[in-house]
Amino acid sequence: MKKCAAFTVLLAAVAIPAMGCDRPVAPASIPDGKTASKEEMLAAKKQVDAFKSGMEEYFACEKSTAKKDAAGAELVKVADRFNAQVKAFKAKEG
Repeated sequence: MKKCAAFTVLLAAVAIPAMGCDRPVAPASIPDGKTASKEEMLAAKKQVDAFKSGMEEYFACEKSTAKKDAAGAELVKVADRFNAQVKAFKAKEG
């Protein structure tokens, strides 16, 4: 009985971190602002916003500084790509 209880505690201890912090996946693509429609840009904005929200949850959960730093760099890269396309879109609409 003691072995069973110890095994259950061990499984729980291993499973909790595995269930915890899921790093979100960046949007697969961001439309070209020079040719994209307003609807495409708004859809991309929703994807980027969802990615940002997911990353905020990930940052709150993740304990590893290295993983947080890598995720932060990815978030900045996605935001910069999106912002560049928004700028191109606005220049086209201009």
